[in-house]
Amino acid sequence: MDVSQYNEHDQVIWDEELSDFVPDRVFDAHIHLFNSAHYPPGNAVWSDQGLADIQQWAETLYPGRRTHFLALGSPLIGIDVAAHNAWLISEIQQDANSRLNRLVTPACTPDEISRDVEQAGVVGLKPYRIFALNGDAKECSIEQFLTHEQLEVADHYGLWVTMHLSKELACADPTNLADLREYTTSRYPNVKWILAHCARSFTYWPIRQAVSQLRDMPNIYYDLSAVDDLRPILTLFQQESLDRILYGSDGVDATYFRGKYVALGRAWQYLDAAEAGMRFPHCDARPILSVYEQLLCMKHAAEIAGFGQPEIDAIFWKNATELFNVTW
Repeated sequence: MDVSQYNEHDQVIWDEELSDFVPDRVFDAHIHLFNSAHYPPGNAVWSDQGLADIQQWAETLYPGRRTHFLALGSPLIGIDVAAHNAWLISEIQQDANSRLNRLVTPACTPDEISRDVEQAGVVGLKPYRIFALNGDAKECSIEQFLTHEQLEVADHYGLWVTMHLSKELACADPTNLADLREYTTSRYPNVKWILAHCARSFTYWPIRQAVSQLRDMPNIYYDLSAVDDLRPILTLFQQESLDRILYGSDGVDATYFRGKYVALGRAWQYLDAAEAGMRFPHCDARPILSVYEQLLCMKHAAEIAGFGQPEIDAIFWKNATELFNVTW
């Protein structure tokens, strides 16, 4: 979707529901940059989005707010990893207060990673389960798409890792929990983990099962990106340390569409209202951007949790200010 497609239904939600909730600063800790020049032929699955594009989106989504980003690369089999990372670094260095987690696949060497993370603005790694060595993106352990050799480099530099967990149970999977416990408490104590999408809890269940264990592990953080269900967000707000929670949008293509990620019991599904051919005969309102659905869930969860402005500021920008050394 192009930013020009922002419409009056989105605007109503911003004006009446979100403008008094989103603070004057926003650090988006989960947003992607895309460049089809680095994709294999015939695989331009996402719209090209550089730093200027996500800045334009931010100005539209959060008007009047100062915004910086933790940017991530594109997950695509066959991508030119070296060219893509070089471009990502050049983009992120245009904003001294935005940061980058470098795209990493199991084929990336320690020397390649070390070279890139020594560049200004590069603070960590973004592995993807689609690159898993066992060929099974749905059921792979962390070490199958972020190798121990790479984790040793991350530990040496004290890097961040934005982790989209695999396995059906996500953060509640016993292997994932055991690995994270080992990595955080003994094997790689300097690595800092951002568990994306509320630790991949698009429904209430995984984080509800896992939070009592995760909150006792050091160096565990969460981004709230793309979660359109109030319940997992509320679980984190009520049961985790607030200084471990970060706002993220998962923009552009993953959440800047009209629809949401729908929870159905313990299942969930991406739903684009236009693609589904949905009709709305009983109301005049129309679907809004998924990222606004997420922000509404955050607002309602914050109200239930009894949060005031200090807590809301922490999630949207203050935590990131301290963690990523951001100057506003």
